[in-house]
Amino acid sequence: MKTDYKFWYVSRADDGHITECAIRFYEGDITTEIENGVSITRYRRTKRLGEDNLPHFKGRKSRKEASGTDTVIFTSKDFGNIKTDDELRLFLNSQLKKDASRTPIDEQK
Repeated sequence: MKTDYKFWYVSRADDGHITECAIRFYEGDITTEIENGVSITRYRRTKRLGEDNLPHFKGRKSRKEASGTDTVIFTSKDFGNIKTDDELRLFLNSQLKKDASRTPIDEQK
């Protein structure tokens, strides 16, 4: 199983610094399909991960969505004083590496 994340939302202060972000984590598989006679490899999400599936995020701020799944909330206390989405991605990729039982997709290593 591979693991990835998607931004749910990113909040910024008036000066452009990121103050808070909500992240949804997923797991899925790499599949190979034949499309128009060409073999195509894709990553397909199969499960949305909640706090119980992400033990290294226990105790972090989270928000329960209408579906009942927890979404992990990160604040500037977690990632520091950053402005760009690229800096936020670097922080999130480092968070994914902390869970040795999961393998991030190639784009998020």
